[in-house]
Amino acid sequence: MKTNLRYALLGSAAFLAVALPISAHADQTGDLQAQINSLSAQLQTLSAHLHAVDSQEARERAAVANQQASTAALAARQEKEEAIILAHNKAAQLALQAIPPTRAEKMGVENNQYVTKGVLPGSFRIPGTDTSIYIGGFVNLQAEYNPTQNLGPKFSIGNLAPPSAGRRATAGDFQYNSKVSRLVVQSSTPSEFGPITTNFAIDLWGSVAGGDYNQALQNNSYSARIVYAYGTLGPITMGMLNSNFIDNNDTPETLDFAGPAGLPAERTEQIRYTWPVTKTTVLSFATENPQSGYQDTRDNIEVASPTEPMPDFSIRYQYTSDLLHIQLSSVLRDIAYTDGYGNRTGRMSGAAIIGSTINLGVINKAFGKDNLGGQYWTGSIGRYIPDDFGANVASVLAVNNGTTGTAKTVATKLQDDQGGALYYQHFWMQTLRSTVTVGYNHQNLASFLPADMANAVATKTIAANLIWQAVPSADIGIEFWLGQKQFQKTTGIPAKNAEKIVFGGIWHF
Repeated sequence: MKTNLRYALLGSAAFLAVALPISAHADQTGDLQAQINSLSAQLQTLSAHLHAVDSQEARERAAVANQQASTAALAARQEKEEAIILAHNKAAQLALQAIPPTRAEKMGVENNQYVTKGVLPGSFRIPGTDTSIYIGGFVNLQAEYNPTQNLGPKFSIGNLAPPSAGRRATAGDFQYNSKVSRLVVQSSTPSEFGPITTNFAIDLWGSVAGGDYNQALQNNSYSARIVYAYGTLGPITMGMLNSNFIDNNDTPETLDFAGPAGLPAERTEQIRYTWPVTKTTVLSFATENPQSGYQDTRDNIEVASPTEPMPDFSIRYQYTSDLLHIQLSSVLRDIAYTDGYGNRTGRMSGAAIIGSTINLGVINKAFGKDNLGGQYWTGSIGRYIPDDFGANVASVLAVNNGTTGTAKTVATKLQDDQGGALYYQHFWMQTLRSTVTVGYNHQNLASFLPADMANAVATKTIAANLIWQAVPSADIGIEFWLGQKQFQKTTGIPAKNAEKIVFGGIWHF
């Protein structure tokens, strides 16, 4: 545009020169010539200025073009490098997925710079190593209302007291707790003996000074505890994990941490051997930490036994298919007691569990993801049923020292249990589900035990919940519990009921 202006001005000057009358006087011609010369000089000056401006703009445009070219070259180089990285990671992942996990761990994929997919679900490989790491867990919050009596953060119906001033004092109790929140860390490293795995988990269910609800006076603090701490090498497992005896796979989903009445649940140190007989059948054998207790008629006390002559021995059989899961398990225990005179009494005891869950959708698609399951147990289970009989948590053995106050044992009796739990889980839609659960447990108390309101002969519970999966990693739900405790006949107290309402949420990570 500036060049066109210069040409227009020059053209206008030329036109003025031609258009002047030839017959003008000499002095007028001279004046006009002077004006033309002045105008021409101004045009030359303007042209030089415009030329300088054009040169500056050209240099600026050239600089911008060079910068854009450099930016484009840098972006192209970065894109190329990113493409190389993505290709490397994709190749590494495909290599891991294309071969069995044990071979993948043994062979590995050369990787000294980039994080790639590990052999454990949801894990990653540490660059420069063959170790896969998984970090996960969940955050839990429960709002609990106990209209009858404060039974603690779990619905421990065995702790229900008969109507009294103490029971009224804790009626209508409302509390929050997040003690179940858990952190889980797992690893897997290949070795010449097969994959070496470690599993470590902690939650906040540790004891709190002054009781479960005293944390509100201590800035709502909780105490951490080990939930799992074990390692595996091929078929061998050592450390703390769920007992080989209990049946976790056939357990109902509940917001309450304890679940239905009498449900066997125990974590313990053990050494376990697992034998995958077929693709659907697994056998496992374990020696587990022996922990037993007895109830003594002398002063009506319950204590842990200081004498454990041998570990608990457990065996478990599991069958799993698309249609159902079946478990048969048993435990053999040597319960020993030594009285004040040094007389040792040992009683061999055992218990068994049978459990199963049926995926109803396999039978008929109309059931969708619904499932029906349960388990039945019998025998001297003791500590494998925690908190279900109030004060008699570990009382497999009842000891009668008579009424003389001496420490000499008069008689002993094994106190066996029978019980079961049944549940049905229904999916209203993909993200909305409910579970209805019933539980029953009965303990055969020794006839020589004195009347004790803490001694539950039987416990019963029924529960129903509604859980909404708001997002894939979060569940929010509400649950109602009704329980009944049956007291010893010698107390003269009829069976009593208790209720509990739970509102909770679990956020997985």
